[in-house]
Amino acid sequence: MVKCQKIKETLSVMVNACLDVDDFDPAQEGIIQISQEGFQKMCELLLNKVKNTLNAALHNSNFNANQINKVLHVGGGSRMPMIKQLLRNMFPEAEHCIEEHPDEVVAIGAAYYAYNLPSDS
Repeated sequence: MVKCQKIKETLSVMVNACLDVDDFDPAQEGIIQISQEGFQKMCELLLNKVKNTLNAALHNSNFNANQINKVLHVGGGSRMPMIKQLLRNMFPEAEHCIEEHPDEVVAIGAAYYAYNLPSDS
């Protein structure tokens, strides 16, 4: 799993990555090459789920995509070029704020949220 995570991270900044097969099965030899494009094709169903979730959120909030003026890219997935492009396509008029450390933004948001929760004591 760690090796696959590393490939996903590599494909966020490079066009190609490779996986050494004998890392998983010492009885096998070989290298598997994967491109950003190939990875995106493998993730197509998940990208559609993300898009459908965003559309549902827009519908439930009674907003149209063109009414959104700022999109904050946070969380590890926001590093992925395919996610960045999906958000840019869905919200072309919006300002896209891409943080250098998107995981930290999630943690900071969670901390602010927790701080503002009502206390039982």
